[in-house]
Formats: sequence, C-alpha cells, structure tokens
Amino acid sequence: MTTSSRNADRMAGQVSPSGVTATLAAGALMLTSALLTFLVGVFALAADDVVVSGPGYQYTFQITGWGWANMLTGVVLAAAVIALFVSASWARAAAIIVTCLAIVLTFLWMPYYPTGSIVLISLDVVVIWGLATWNTTGESA
Repeated sequence: MTTSSRNADRMAGQVSPSGVTATLAAGALMLTSALLTFLVGVFALAADDVVVSGPGYQYTFQITGWGWANMLTGVVLAAAVIALFVSASWARAAAIIVTCLAIVLTFLWMPYYPTGSIVLISLDVVVIWGLATWNTTGESA
C-alpha cells in the first residue's frame, strides 16, 4: 500500500500554514521585528557617542546615522506588515525583500549591539521562512 506525501505529512502531524493564520503569524512576527528595529534606532539616537574598547585600542564614534537607518527600516517593515494584513498581491514578495534588507542592516549593526542583533536576525529568518512557505491555495498539506 502506498501513501502519498500529503497523507504521510498529515499522519505525522505536519500541516503547512495556510490562509489567514499564516498571514497573521508572519505579520505579527514581522511587526515585532519592525518595532524592535525602530527601538534600536531610537536608542542609537539617544546614545549619540559610543566608546568601544578592545585589546590595545579605544575609539569613540557617533552612531546617529545608524539610528536613522534602523528607524527607517522599522517603518518600512511596518508598512510591509500593513500590506500583508490588507492582502495586497505584492505584499508577500515585498515583505521577504524588506526583511532580507533588515537582516543585512542588523548584521552591519552587530559589532555595536551583538545580543540584540542576533535576536533580530533570528526573528527575521523565521519571518522569511514563514512568508516563503505558507500555502496560498487554501489547501492543508
């Protein structure tokens, strides 16, 4: 007796996300990422100078530009979330692209805020996975 892959997945309890549930889940995670990214930008603007010390060196630099970049990225992520929630046809692809750009920006921010950067990158990877794998046909696996 043969079993189709859909039946095997169903028997194993693996169901791919579909429809409204996947949109809400991906949107909620992406909104969390947008809010955290925006707050990182606000904190960067509030703490204008950063002193970094290491073995044999110490330097001070301004992070105002990074603050504005993070705040702008947070706003763009939030706009993509709104497009996802209103079910715009282009929203899924745009959300994946914007989230990839947010990962790049967060990766560049990593030397200054490593723990927060790792959390944001992990969250963004989960968002991309959720956006890329949800089933838009409405069928469950």
